[in-house]
Amino acid sequence: MEGITLGQIAAWVAFTAALLTGLGVIAKKVGKAATTWLQSQLAPINTKLDKLNINITDVDVAQCKNFLVRFLADVEQGNNIDEVEKERFYEIYERYRNLGGNSYIHDKVEKLKKEGKL
Repeated sequence: MEGITLGQIAAWVAFTAALLTGLGVIAKKVGKAATTWLQSQLAPINTKLDKLNINITDVDVAQCKNFLVRFLADVEQGNNIDEVEKERFYEIYERYRNLGGNSYIHDKVEKLKKEGKL
């Protein structure tokens, strides 16, 4: 320890700082290149997932619409509807509205409410 000078310590500290800074710059460049490459490789998959999500939403809307039309026809025809079916109707109706469903279902629901059937 007695043979180490302040100049050697300063040189060691400067070398360590330069090394860490250099490694940081390299890591940043490599990370950016890896991110760019990964995004370009995943772009087709992301596109397919977006299309699949749209298709799933379309199917969900169609299924909700099928249930609602059938349920509303049963109500309009005076068929017996129990409380569980009514609860399920309101769940599906809310989901349908949140998915941006058409207004003719809403109009039919309002009409049946005014008539006291729903």
